[in-house]
Amino acid sequence: MQRILIVDDEPIIVRGLLSVLGERLPDADLYSAGSGMEALSLLAETRMDIVVSDMAMPGMDGLQLMKRIHADWPECRVIFLSGHNEFDMIYQAIQNEAVTFILKTEGFDKIIATIQDTIRDIELAQRHRNLEEQLSVQQETTRRLLQREALTALVQGRSRNIYSASMEIDLQEQFLPLYAYIESDTLQLTLEEYHEKLLDIDRALRLRLAAYPIRIAFWNHHEDILWLLQPSQAMEMRRCMLYARENMELIQEAIHRETGMTLAFALHTSSISADQLANAYQALRRRICQGVGVPGMIALQSSSSRDASGGSLLPDLLTSRLREAMEHMNRKEFMNLLTASANEMRKAQRMDDPYALEAFLTLSRMFLSYINRWKLHDSVQFPGGLSGLTSITGFASWDQAADAFIALGKTLLKIHEGDQGSRGQAVMAQIRDHIERNLNRPEELSLSRIAEITYFNPAYLSRLFHQITGETLSDYVSGIRVQKANEMLRDNAHRISDISEAVGFSSSANFSRFYRKMMGCSPQEYREKLAKQTMRKNR
Repeated sequence: MQRILIVDDEPIIVRGLLSVLGERLPDADLYSAGSGMEALSLLAETRMDIVVSDMAMPGMDGLQLMKRIHADWPECRVIFLSGHNEFDMIYQAIQNEAVTFILKTEGFDKIIATIQDTIRDIELAQRHRNLEEQLSVQQETTRRLLQREALTALVQGRSRNIYSASMEIDLQEQFLPLYAYIESDTLQLTLEEYHEKLLDIDRALRLRLAAYPIRIAFWNHHEDILWLLQPSQAMEMRRCMLYARENMELIQEAIHRETGMTLAFALHTSSISADQLANAYQALRRRICQGVGVPGMIALQSSSSRDASGGSLLPDLLTSRLREAMEHMNRKEFMNLLTASANEMRKAQRMDDPYALEAFLTLSRMFLSYINRWKLHDSVQFPGGLSGLTSITGFASWDQAADAFIALGKTLLKIHEGDQGSRGQAVMAQIRDHIERNLNRPEELSLSRIAEITYFNPAYLSRLFHQITGETLSDYVSGIRVQKANEMLRDNAHRISDISEAVGFSSSANFSRFYRKMMGCSPQEYREKLAKQTMRKNR
């Protein structure tokens, strides 16, 4: 899906282009702005693929806008429209190979054809980058292994000093962690196939971010993937976070297209130091675990969000796969691994068998940590209560202990599966409450603002809202505005201008146009219709 921004100080041209583009390019995501400054305000938070702009506008002309666009979004294509033969401005514009010039007198068909050609050029350029990436030589194996060891030390909270030379980023500087969890089943892959998939996943992300001055370090452990993003000295960390956030959905789509893998992402919204990575990694993993159950989640993790675990990674990596399956509640893998772990206890002949005791205590520690983290103390049962997890004395045999762990695992799965729907509804309730409380403040109703207060990626939140409610966020806001307006129209004490302001419109004229589009009549006509109905009832 291409994002296209129309910029023109003549509203009739903007409306005409939006109407025609909506018909000819139904899959495009369309935006509009009435001035260069308004366009820059939108571009400060949102990536655009194509900007169609008037050449001559008051305040900021097209050339000034183009320079600002390409400073922040170098891949963005610009198409200029003009009603005049402004040779000097045209000459400056066409020096940039990402710019096209069209006279307004050439008509909408010419403009649409040019936009379609530009979209094909963008797609062709992307394919060329893919081919170049496929032909590029991979970084040598030894450096990758050293970097993996370095990042393993970081996420486990160990010293980083001996590993810094192998890193693609500067560990003395701040960086931005991006976590991904592979939701697709990887158990059927051979080890070689799995590592090829990992390389393809990393390659897809690097290719998508190649246009920006960002250094990237890569690490993985089973289904967990971690990238550390660090901007060059010429770019602020805030811009690095913006570029990563705005490209998340495209990266997710590219990875799925190239590898067939579905990944859930969690991006930290502020930079951290190397010493903070272990805690940040756990917080990002937990953010995905707390997801609402929709495949391919894209979430944001605020630095102010509390890390509720209070724990750290188990030092014994042999048990990490079971812990990860429990954290993500991957039903099939979790039960397979839990059954295998419990069976280790069944092999013991004596209740004082040290290996069986080790397996018991390992499972107890993981289960108790999970129960404490999610405050499930009153929701689960175990022989002897939760204290039974700390001692084997309550069991007559290892078979009984193994069966108790299997039953506990199944209970936690049921609780987790029941919580997914309620978590999604809780997010929707938060959104609805925010909309109803801020109906008169349009700036609070934008997708980017609502995504900010819910800590989700805007594109993911839009998809999630539609999946749960069956309607788009914008349609829901429009419906609430009409509902509120109708309630106020029933009371003649409210003037139309007061109602317009109460539902978030800057003028009565804009409100009337919106209302007529939604209801098929003007606000005054609706009020008069209500009055006639009341008179008939009173006769």
